[in-house]
Amino acid sequence: MAYKAIPHTTPAAVPVDAGVGAATVPWRWLLVPLAVLAGLIAMEHTSIDLVISRWFYDGALHDFPLRYTFFFDSVLHHWTKYLVILTTCMIIAGLILTWVIPALARWRGTLLFLALAMVLAPLTVSLLKLVTDRPCPWDFVEFGGLEPYTHLFQFRGTAHARGLCFPAGHAATGFALMAFFFVFHHEHRHALARSALLAGILAGVLLGVGRIAQGAHFMSHVLWSGLLCWLVMVAVYAALFIPRSSDRRSLADRI
Repeated sequence: MAYKAIPHTTPAAVPVDAGVGAATVPWRWLLVPLAVLAGLIAMEHTSIDLVISRWFYDGALHDFPLRYTFFFDSVLHHWTKYLVILTTCMIIAGLILTWVIPALARWRGTLLFLALAMVLAPLTVSLLKLVTDRPCPWDFVEFGGLEPYTHLFQFRGTAHARGLCFPAGHAATGFALMAFFFVFHHEHRHALARSALLAGILAGVLLGVGRIAQGAHFMSHVLWSGLLCWLVMVAVYAALFIPRSSDRRSLADRI
């Protein structure tokens, strides 16, 4: 009896689980911030900060008229911050529940990223404010204060009160929402990712402009805050979601 030879075949490659995400951080996540950094450094050689802040300053009153209004002081400055903090607390609570309720374990990596990103990004900005020693616009003579104007990286030569206004801490509260962009990107839901990124940027800019209108920050303070928040989130994303072993599993997959 003749036997038909069975041709040797190579097993097909096993596809990587779509949930694992990209093996590296996209270059544009670093190249675009680098361009923003260059723009911010160049911005310090202009008077853009002064021009924008003058839109909200009343020379006759020697003050920022919107500084103590209900909408800017209560709604934008306090209520929105509390809302984002509450959202972050709910995410942390959900993360804890993933160790209590087995059915929620599949969300542990996502919730861990959101918790870390939404805490560490604003925290980094807040800690930098303690060491940068930069005044608020309302501290400068040009805006009713007592101190001569200095650029962001200019030495403050005269005796002065400690400045706690750079980067913009309140704007970081809004920029914290950019964390959802990274989650949707990791899940390959790119339309939602773009929407989340736009929403996070708009939230940060809106809260930042609110504080500019009150005389608490310059525009450069707000933009630096957004850049720092982004870089912190990229670092958290890389630490949790980028595979670092031969089995293509990330740290988030192992938790």
